[in-house]
Amino acid sequence: MKTRSTMSILCVFSILTLTLLYGCGESPRKVTPLQATLDAAVVDSEGADIEAAPLLETDYLLLYFSAHWCPPCRTFTPKFVAFYNVHGGGKLFHALLVSSDKSEEKMFAYMRETQMPWPAIRFGSASVEKLKGTYSGSGIPRLVLINPQGEVIADSFEGKKYLGPQHVLNYLQKELGIVDSNPTIVKPKPSSGEEFAERFTLNGLAKRGDQNIAIINGNVAAVGTEIEPGIVVKEITGTYVDLSFGGKHYRLYSPETTGESSPAKNQ
Repeated sequence: MKTRSTMSILCVFSILTLTLLYGCGESPRKVTPLQATLDAAVVDSEGADIEAAPLLETDYLLLYFSAHWCPPCRTFTPKFVAFYNVHGGGKLFHALLVSSDKSEEKMFAYMRETQMPWPAIRFGSASVEKLKGTYSGSGIPRLVLINPQGEVIADSFEGKKYLGPQHVLNYLQKELGIVDSNPTIVKPKPSSGEEFAERFTLNGLAKRGDQNIAIINGNVAAVGTEIEPGIVVKEITGTYVDLSFGGKHYRLYSPETTGESSPAKNQ
């Protein structure tokens, strides 16, 4: 049985230890597990370190589990970027990419290509695995809305049922009292043949009288058609379509010619 004298000595020792660790007049700072996970693990699209603390200064943090190689992710990301930019992202709420890309270079390229205004967890870090193990599963794109304590508020999954990431944005919209849920999506302009191939699909070629027409992304286009701002159909032949953008030409080939979905090549 400890004597009162022994207990007093232990108490004094504990106080001295805390003073040495945390300084005079200060109490230990309570660090949440989520903050500890994010510290020194957040980067921007160029790989520069980002301070993690501001991400936890609102009641809402969206963890975005995504990858460039995932077509549904590439479909949803512009919608997410538009929502973030229009509805107070970075102020009323924050977002953070947790990538499933195959390399750091692919992750950064994905962030820049889609103009993600939010940072990412450092590729290949222990924090990525910890967040995936805690909040993610087998399916992407996945949005998980959490509070600064790391508690889940809304998820893209309900048990094994996939509700999708838009479900989470709809929930956040109601939480923030947002009326307009359909902000205008401003798509980043493609800068290479590979990006044109991902953006545009040549579904078929036909004739309307003496005029060649093309079906691009399910829409009818003729020579001179502006399929997106600044992107104009310049030529339609029996095997390919030439698109003009920024002084360069990009060619979409017919699936019947290539035997696969139409690739785009710089001309």
